[in-house]
Amino acid sequence: MKNVIELVAKEKTYSGRELAEILGVGASTLRKWSMLLEQQGYRFLRDSQNRREYRQSDVDALRSFYQLTKENLMPLEEAARTVAGRTSFQQTKRETAASLSLVPPVVPSAGSAPFPSNHSAALSASTSAALALRTSAHVDRLEEKIHSLAQHVQHQDAVQMELMERLEKQEAYIRNSLKERDRRLMKAMSDIIEAKQQLAQLRDEQRKKSIWHRLFRTQYDSSL
Repeated sequence: MKNVIELVAKEKTYSGRELAEILGVGASTLRKWSMLLEQQGYRFLRDSQNRREYRQSDVDALRSFYQLTKENLMPLEEAARTVAGRTSFQQTKRETAASLSLVPPVVPSAGSAPFPSNHSAALSASTSAALALRTSAHVDRLEEKIHSLAQHVQHQDAVQMELMERLEKQEAYIRNSLKERDRRLMKAMSDIIEAKQQLAQLRDEQRKKSIWHRLFRTQYDSSL
């Protein structure tokens, strides 16, 4: 089974950024689509830093998802369920076939006695059945481990998405608070300028009144 994993690991893979460019979508959109597929049981490879690695089969699956949602206007969850159900059987079939192809044949040792000819058919059938059972048990255990890891990764992704939403809300709150602060500062500056203009106008009116008052007083005194 280790050989099966190594065989799959040798397949060409794409990073999230590369695949987003291939599909013509944003990285956040690709991450959302991948999470929806994983929620339906779809499995992606992960690198040493727990980042998704996309195989060619994943590229085809995500293209099908894009077609179902954008061209056929299918809801996201229904499209994810359709794509995951369509590809899960094919993935299991490929992994099982690879495992069977890597099982070494049973070769008798040099010193062992040859099998009786009348027992060769029965021995071949029993050997094939035993190998099939062992392979099936290995595949089941591998699928259980992968499913458990996928659930853990899915939980981590959900937590990460929740944190990102909280950060976005906090950033929006900060931006709105800064905008409100700027609005209040501009309003205060406008009020100060208006108050200064009114004060200057009042002083100018008082100065004019004082000039006329002195003028009238001089004329009155001269008439006396």
